[in-house]
Amino acid sequence: MNTPTLSSTALGTGAFLFASLLAPALAAQETPAAGDSSASKASLPLPAERSFTLDTDEGSWISLDVSPDGRTIAFDLLGDLYTVPIGGGDARRITSGLAFDAQPVYSPDGSKLLFVSDRSGGQNLWTLELASGDTAQITKGNDNGWVSPEWTPDG
Repeated sequence: MNTPTLSSTALGTGAFLFASLLAPALAAQETPAAGDSSASKASLPLPAERSFTLDTDEGSWISLDVSPDGRTIAFDLLGDLYTVPIGGGDARRITSGLAFDAQPVYSPDGSKLLFVSDRSGGQNLWTLELASGDTAQITKGNDNGWVSPEWTPDG
């Protein structure tokens, strides 16, 4: 189905490393020792010191929706969105990165997905054009608690 990679890098004393499954880049923050005015910065993305491959064919807490034509399922897994033929087959990842994308819902005409994402810093509603992969932010805010988005019948 998918082959996520988990990478880690030792940064030294006072350094913190933040990594995410399926994320292509890592974010790092170094905390200088008390009184040290020469804080060093790490360039991103950090080089991987080790990695492993994980293949999965199941997940939990997955939201899914069936396309209006009944041929495709859209679902979320580990913060990314995927599509898979309704009859089975290989899933295709359609979003990736550090953002947590979830709860995909097909538009009435099947050309877009509506989903919840924190890619803007706060949890908001976004659309994804399935033909082009282009995304657009629908709501703006930092304290939104969007769950179970729905389309109006007219899209």
